[in-house]
Amino acid sequence: MNNIFQKNIAALSQKNKLLSEKLAGYIPSDLPELIQEKSGYNLKYMGKFIHNPLNPLGEAQEIFGMATNEPVAIHVIYGIGLGYLFQVASANSKGTVILYEPDLNILWTAFTLVDFSSDILKNNVFITNTLEDTYDEIYKKSGVQNTPQLLSLTSAREYDKKAFDEIVRKLQEIVGIYSMDLKYTREKFYPSIQMLIQNLPNLLKEKPLARFKDSLKGKTAVVVSAGPTLDKNIAVLKKYREKYVLFTVGTAVKTLYKNGIKPDFLCIIETYNSSKQVEGLDLSEVYFITEPYANPELRNFKYREIFSHISANSPINQLWSEICGENIEEYWSKGTVSYTALNSARILGCSKIILTGQDLAYLDGQCYSKDSAYKDLVCQFNSEKDNWEIVAKDFEAFASAISASPNIEERHDTANRRLERLNNSLYKVKGISGQMIPTESVYAAFVKPLSEFTEHFNDREYINTSLEGAQIDGFKNISLEDALKDTENTGNIKIESDFDYNAGIIRENLIKTQNSLNEAVIQIESGKSRIKNLINNLKRKRLVDEEILKDLKKVSLIYLFLSGEFSDKNKLFDIITASNKIELDYEMKMMTDFKYESVSRICEKLSNYLTDAEAKVNEINNMLRGKVNEIVDSAG
Repeated sequence: MNNIFQKNIAALSQKNKLLSEKLAGYIPSDLPELIQEKSGYNLKYMGKFIHNPLNPLGEAQEIFGMATNEPVAIHVIYGIGLGYLFQVASANSKGTVILYEPDLNILWTAFTLVDFSSDILKNNVFITNTLEDTYDEIYKKSGVQNTPQLLSLTSAREYDKKAFDEIVRKLQEIVGIYSMDLKYTREKFYPSIQMLIQNLPNLLKEKPLARFKDSLKGKTAVVVSAGPTLDKNIAVLKKYREKYVLFTVGTAVKTLYKNGIKPDFLCIIETYNSSKQVEGLDLSEVYFITEPYANPELRNFKYREIFSHISANSPINQLWSEICGENIEEYWSKGTVSYTALNSARILGCSKIILTGQDLAYLDGQCYSKDSAYKDLVCQFNSEKDNWEIVAKDFEAFASAISASPNIEERHDTANRRLERLNNSLYKVKGISGQMIPTESVYAAFVKPLSEFTEHFNDREYINTSLEGAQIDGFKNISLEDALKDTENTGNIKIESDFDYNAGIIRENLIKTQNSLNEAVIQIESGKSRIKNLINNLKRKRLVDEEILKDLKKVSLIYLFLSGEFSDKNKLFDIITASNKIELDYEMKMMTDFKYESVSRICEKLSNYLTDAEAKVNEINNMLRGKVNEIVDSAG
C-alpha cells in the first residue's frame, strides 16, 4: 500500500468508512493502464481512453463550466478516472459534490496515483461506490431549487452506456421522491394541520386501522387503481368477486360502481376536497380508510365505518400520535393512496395482495381508466415539440372532475396547474416487457417504494396484473384471471372492535400543545420589533455598518432559536412554519456577502417569516380553542 493510497484511505475513512474498508481490502484485477501524453496523464480502460487525450484538464473544466454553480447545487460526478473532473468540481463547487464511481478497479487505481485526501475531507464532498449510497447523499442534501446535476466524461457514458442510462433513470426516481417530499412540505404541511384540527371531533370516532391487525388473515386482496388496464380487467373482477377482498382508491371507485362492483374498502387521503370522486354513490356498506388530515368533506358521506391510516412518516400524524397516544409504526406510506391501500391490506393480514390498474405509465395514449375522474387525459406525441405531452380531450369535463369549486375560473386554474405539473414531469420508465414507456416522475418515483415494500414484508405473495405498465420488482407479473381462479371464497367481510380513544387525555394534550405554542409568540414579537428597527435603520443609512450587522445577528439568533431549538421541542410550530423555513434557509444559503442589497433582501425575508409565523400561530390557536371546546362537549 503506497503512501498516496494510505492518505486517501485515511481521509475516506472519516467520510465513508465502509467504502474505505472495502477499498483497503480490495484485490484489483484488469487494472486501467496509465498513459503519459504531452497534454497530461490519462488512463486506458477496456481499450478506450477515459479522458480526452488532447486536453484532459480542459475537458473537465469545460464540463463543469456548463453546470449551474450556486450554494444549493448538487454536482454528481459519474466516474473518477484520474480525478480531473472530480478535482475541478471539488475546487470550484459552491454547493455539494458527490463522486459516484461504481468500478472498484478504477477507483483503486485513482487512489494509488493521485492524492485526493484534501478534496475528500472537504465538508461538501462525498464519495460513493453504490447507487444506494449516492441516493442517500442526494437525499440528505435535497431541498428547494437544487435538483442534482449529473456531470460525466464522454468516455464514461460510452464505455458502459447501459450503466450510465441506469444511473440517469435512478436519479430521476430519487429526484421524483424527494421532490414529492419537498412539495408536500412546502404546499401541504399547513393545510394538512388545518385539516387535522378541523377533523378533531370526528377523529375520536375513527378507529386506528392497526387495532384490527390480521382481521383478514389468509385472505386474498385486490388493490384497484385507476390505470388504463383497469378497464381490461373489469370482467375478471366481476367474475371472481367472491374470491377477494376489494380495496380501491377514490379515482377508480366510479369505474367499479358503473360496472356493478362494490368495494369492501375505499381509500382516499387527499387534503383537497375530492368528494366528487364518490359523489352519488351508496357507500353505506363500504369501510372507509383515510388519513387524520384528509379533507373534512370526505367524512360527510355515510360509510359502514371509518378507519384511520396514520402514516408514520408524516409529521402531522406524528403530532397526532403524541396527542392521542396511538402507536403508528404499522402505517407505512409514500404519499400515494395506492400505497396506502396496499399497506392497509397488509395490516389486515391478507396473504396474497394483487394490484390491478397499477400501471404507473401511460398506455396507448391513455392516462387513466375510461370511467375514472381523470378519464379525459391522454398522453400523445407532439411532433412540433418533438416530445410527449398530456392534454385533456374535454377540458371542462376534466376541470369539473378534479375540482369541486362552483367558480369556473378556479376549476380551470386547478386543471391547468395539474396539466402543467404533469407535463413538467413527463419521462420514460422501464416497462414489464423491457421497453421504455412514457410516464411522469411521480409515478416513476412510486416504483422503487413498491419494490422495497415487498422486500420488507416478504411473508406474503405479491402480484401485479398490469402486464403492460411499469416493471415493479418483487411483484409477479401474471394475469388477473390466473391470480384469482384457484383462490378460495372470502366469505363475509366484517371487522369489529370495542376500541375507543380517551377523550379526556386527548383534550389535555391539546391544551398543553396550545400553551406551548403560545411561547413562540413572545419570541416572534421580539423578533418583529427588532427587524422593523433594523430595516428602518438600513433604509436610513443606505449602507451596512457594524451596528447593522450586530442587529442582524440578534434577529438571526431569534430565527435560529425558533427554527431550531424551539421547533425541535414543539412539533406543531415546526409544522406551521416549515414552508417559510425552507424559503428562508434557501435565501441564507444563497447569501454570499453582506452588501446593502443582500442584507436588505435577507431582512425582508426574516420579516416575512416572523409576520407569517405570527399569523399562522394565531390562526391555529383559534382553531384549536374551538375544537377543544367541541371535544369537551362531545365528551360530556
